[in-house]
Amino acid sequence: MPSVKLLFACRVVPVLALLAACAHGSSDETKSEAEQELTTLYQRTCGGRLAQACFEQAERLRVGDGVPKDVARAATLYELGCNGDDLRACVALGVLKEEGRGVAKDEAEAARLYSRGCERDLPEGCGHLALLYGEGRGVAKDLAQAVRLYERGCAGDDRLACNNLGVLTLMGGFGVEQDVAAGMGMLVQACNRSLGVACLTVAREFDQGTRTRKDARLASSYFRTACGLGEKDACAFANTAEKPEPTPTATPEEGAKLEEIRAMCETGSGVGLGMACYVMGTAYEKGGAGVAVNPGRATMFYQRACDHEVPEACGDVRRMLGLAADGTKAEAPKQSVLQSLQLDPAKTAPRKPKGSVLQSLQLDVGKVTSSAKPAPRASIDRWKDECRDGKGEGDACARLGEVLLEGSAGLPVDVTKAMQLLEDACMKRTPSACVRLWRVLSFGDENLKIKPAPLVGLVFLETGCEARNGGPACEALGMALINTSRRYANPGKGMQALRDGCFTHEDSRSCAVLIHLTRQLADSGQEGLNAEARRSLPLVLAQGCKSHMRLACKESGQPLPEDNLGVRNLRADCDAGDPDACADLAHEYRQANRVDRDLEEELRVAEKGCSGGSARACGHLAMRYSETVTGGMPRDLDNAFARAEQACAMKSWGACNQLARLLQEHRHLGADAPQVQEAQALDCLYRPVAWRPKECAK
Repeated sequence: MPSVKLLFACRVVPVLALLAACAHGSSDETKSEAEQELTTLYQRTCGGRLAQACFEQAERLRVGDGVPKDVARAATLYELGCNGDDLRACVALGVLKEEGRGVAKDEAEAARLYSRGCERDLPEGCGHLALLYGEGRGVAKDLAQAVRLYERGCAGDDRLACNNLGVLTLMGGFGVEQDVAAGMGMLVQACNRSLGVACLTVAREFDQGTRTRKDARLASSYFRTACGLGEKDACAFANTAEKPEPTPTATPEEGAKLEEIRAMCETGSGVGLGMACYVMGTAYEKGGAGVAVNPGRATMFYQRACDHEVPEACGDVRRMLGLAADGTKAEAPKQSVLQSLQLDPAKTAPRKPKGSVLQSLQLDVGKVTSSAKPAPRASIDRWKDECRDGKGEGDACARLGEVLLEGSAGLPVDVTKAMQLLEDACMKRTPSACVRLWRVLSFGDENLKIKPAPLVGLVFLETGCEARNGGPACEALGMALINTSRRYANPGKGMQALRDGCFTHEDSRSCAVLIHLTRQLADSGQEGLNAEARRSLPLVLAQGCKSHMRLACKESGQPLPEDNLGVRNLRADCDAGDPDACADLAHEYRQANRVDRDLEEELRVAEKGCSGGSARACGHLAMRYSETVTGGMPRDLDNAFARAEQACAMKSWGACNQLARLLQEHRHLGADAPQVQEAQALDCLYRPVAWRPKECAK
């Protein structure tokens, strides 16, 4: 078990890839003693590779895969991997701590580990954490939070989250509105991810016919699947149920053809994708060409076909879920569910979803769509006017400098002018420009022929840290100065920079590092320092909560604020008419790291930014309109096309790329269609030079 000191010695090296530096790291500068010891530790425990090796070895030890089973040893390696930032290892360690296997039972610590994974988009962490919130173990019982976490986990295809949310939705629980169709869909999704209990629930629903129709064939199939996945309760039913249909024989040619269709469905795009998935659904439902009957797989492929605009598949999804009579199409899906439940539609009809995002915002669809037709002014041209060769607005100069440094938006790379604009912007207290200069100067850039000048870069960071919204600059400055392997290290000054970032700017990243360092000092044996650190920790945690750190709020017992200072500044700038601030704010709402998620507010500020001339805001809307978002937002393809065309005309390569995909997937145009080729050509023209694929040379 490594000491905290050793692990932290690796974690504070910001320019190396965390444990990659510990396992392989070589540098012109001599490694610290702690780094050398940690390298030896990893070679001894995980084969001298990255933290991933610890997770993989722990998995084998946990189940006894080719090695003697040793859960305690697995827990040790999970902890090593977790400290090396392998989130899978964190969640796996949480499971052991929750159950008390191989380690002492600690449900509160398990919740912390699950939260760490969930907050960084590991769906399994959300599913496990939701269960603790639902049962009030290790955390205060919060049913609404449990549901939110189940939704987040299932959206990431976590089988535990989909199973539990499916049960709640199927039966109505934890305040979730009953929806048999949605609940059965989630359970089938979990069953297809090899979760036996989900298959058993689906089997019982078809066997009993209380909420869905009674279907002995489907019940038999799911009972057999559940039994094969280790659910003993299902085996008795499986043994007495109908015998499985034999796998049909197929010629090699038929098998190869079906595999081509499967590949087209799973990895393809364009006009044939939906029909390929529909053919696969039919094959799994009826059997043929070497494919055995598998209703779960059939439902999955039908759903994918439905998602890609094959209308027949949508009815088949409902039929496979037992929500309509065999062979019939459910013209009114919600009505058929109510009929299967024998309820009064007038009394129990669920709320209708909003017709479109534009309706939810009370905007005129015609006006918004038509406004996207004229070719709008590109953001880059607006920045040129606002910057005026460094004499104008700092934010515009920073954005223009970034474009010239990477050679995007149709402009060639101009390193000299870019660096000058970034320096002008930094001197005008634009923190993003200061941070960009540090990133270039800290190690140099051979491709851009920029030599390393880290001391100059530190001066820029100091300037950015003093500015409004300077949290990211303070965090970068602090991390650079506490790195004791560098000749310019100054830990005391680095700590002060982190304090400035945390307390002055409410920067959550600065607070996270400061909390970590304060804990290290509190646990150290240095007299005086540890006592002072222990006294400071509650204050630092409270400030971390104020910066919108969820874990800090939980630990300090404070409610999570709606947002932090950086977001409030963006909101003020957006309200004052800065379209780029509106685009940045919309992105913050989507990420939901520094502000609570609010879909309608996200779309409102994105609309404002787009109408004000931000290509990024228009591209954000195109992306949002083309997807289905949890929380009631339906897909709106007409406006997705309008906004993608608008943003592409404003020289956004990402929007041009999206437009090409939309044309192929939803207007069923081939790759050689003129509209598609034009969008792809603009994507190549506006994309940063270093990111252009080989196809752009054509």
